[in-house]
Amino acid sequence: MVARWAIWRAEKARRVADDRGRGVSAAAVFDALSRHLPEDAVVTVDVGNHAYSLGRYLESKGQPVLMSGYLGSIGFGYPAALGAWAAAPGRPIVAVTGDGGFGQYAMEITTAVKYGIPVRHVLLDNHSLGKIGKEQLAAGFPVWHTSLRNPDWAAYAELCGATGIKAGAREQLDAAMTRLFAADGPALLHVEQDPELL
Repeated sequence: MVARWAIWRAEKARRVADDRGRGVSAAAVFDALSRHLPEDAVVTVDVGNHAYSLGRYLESKGQPVLMSGYLGSIGFGYPAALGAWAAAPGRPIVAVTGDGGFGQYAMEITTAVKYGIPVRHVLLDNHSLGKIGKEQLAAGFPVWHTSLRNPDWAAYAELCGATGIKAGAREQLDAAMTRLFAADGPALLHVEQDPELL
């Protein structure tokens, strides 16, 4: 077991360092989140490739992770974070979503702003419904109608009255996470993700 753990640690480190210059790898995002995540946090995760990556790479210290179970529930992550805050308003609440899921409930950030709900939101933006594209390929079909035209999510958060932060390279993640967890009120970290580095 110890040998397998060492093999996985080495592989994970390789994936964290992987950089093709086309955005940040999911491994790097969750490596940084693991180091910055408060021990008493509650994490909510949406449906998509980022949820699989969270399961692979997040080093939890016992923080609960709330997920929907993939029952046709894309868009679950951010509203679930609002609910988690209502249930435990004294704990740090972290939402992890993709661009596709958050796009379905993006106006809920105004709810967080209105009521001062300090959700920390890590948004992995691959400009597509990535999981749907993978399912299409796995079924032998071409990828069809899964690309998305997104706003600058950090700027969108600012327009709504929240803190907006952007990271487009691995080297920016630590400073971005520090800022995310130090912000007053709701905050969104928009990570430009390399869609191939899951």
